[in-house]
Amino acid sequence: MSTVADFRTRARRLPGLDAAAPEVRTLLRFLGVMTFITAAVSVHLWTRMQVRATALKLDHERSELVRAQTYHDRLLVERTMLRSPGRLGALAVSLDLTAPEAVVDVGGTQ
Repeated sequence: MSTVADFRTRARRLPGLDAAAPEVRTLLRFLGVMTFITAAVSVHLWTRMQVRATALKLDHERSELVRAQTYHDRLLVERTMLRSPGRLGALAVSLDLTAPEAVVDVGGTQ
């Protein structure tokens, strides 16, 4: 059974690289570092693209919200105009339904 001290004393060696030239080890280290850097840059770029896509969706939804709010406000104005006592009275007179004095404003409820 091996102890922790045995693992520490053994050198970390890759099989077949005991007799390899120092240039090969340097090359392998360089390739490892470059692989790590490439992966980090790729993750960074991917997250930036996701942030931009989300920002575009958010801008689109905000413009849709403003459009819907404007439409809602226009509908409220139109409803108020259609419910006005003067308009209803004039409409009733033109249709011979009742005299304009009979139209009473009861306070517009929503």
